[in-house]
Amino acid sequence: MLLSPEFVLVKEITSNVPRSQFSESDLEQAAGLILKAEGTIKPLVVRTIGWESYEVVDGHFEYYAAVRAKEINPRDGERIGAFIIEGDKAKALEEQVKMLRNISPVSENSITQEEGTINLSNLAKLLDKKLQPIITNLDRLNTLSSNDSEFKENSIIEEKLENIESKVDQLLPKTNIIEIEELLNKQLEVIRQKISHLSQPEALSLLTKTQTALSRQVKAIDRESNQLQRVNLLTVETEAEIKQAFKRVFKSTVGGTEAWTAIKYWRKSDKKLTWENLEKSAKIGHQDKIRRFSDRVYKKLKEIGYIPD
Repeated sequence: MLLSPEFVLVKEITSNVPRSQFSESDLEQAAGLILKAEGTIKPLVVRTIGWESYEVVDGHFEYYAAVRAKEINPRDGERIGAFIIEGDKAKALEEQVKMLRNISPVSENSITQEEGTINLSNLAKLLDKKLQPIITNLDRLNTLSSNDSEFKENSIIEEKLENIESKVDQLLPKTNIIEIEELLNKQLEVIRQKISHLSQPEALSLLTKTQTALSRQVKAIDRESNQLQRVNLLTVETEAEIKQAFKRVFKSTVGGTEAWTAIKYWRKSDKKLTWENLEKSAKIGHQDKIRRFSDRVYKKLKEIGYIPD
């Protein structure tokens, strides 16, 4: 079977991954490249969820880049290439996407194994991968500054290092913590030794960049944590659980009551709880419209919950 991408209207596509997970500057840059190249080199993978409506299965970043391209140029950014999953092969194709997406070089997602244990070998490789560019730059700058006078300890630099260590602490998984801390401390000690031979401006610049990079990693892990804590809407038992999930993700329970009302409505014996049906309850004038269950609440519900196939 040969699959070919089709052109789909961007406005007909939705994603269950929030746009806030991606850097707006990255989306802006990618959108410009999409408009310049008149398309994406990597088509989206989407599933049909209704008449001329689709949901992203793979390529959430590319989707939001296409959305930004349409915002910049509504005419040229109107469509995007996508593989559409539908029909009797849909399940097999989605399983294929999941498998291919999970086969990748060592990443943050491969550190924690399925049973909740920590793969220290992968963690070591990841740390080396993250820290190697920093160490390389330090070696280069150290060579350039070999004639500098002996480096003088500075309270600002110490503060930067403490902030970096704090960020690393936030990245640490909670199991096998002693072994992992030892591993990270060795890596951080390498950085301490390297900057001791640099000029103050060079050291501060590199430490600031390191701290920024670690902040991004902490935010990424927070997002992954939110994904792992999503609520199963088919089995959730109380309104309080929904409100707690809203509070965790949005810092407010606003919309939680309406979301719970919609969930209970579609879980009745004569109905079926699906995202398509929940969306109906958010549409003004629809026979299944639920009072105060708006499109905004529907989108929030998609961020905190999931419906198993």
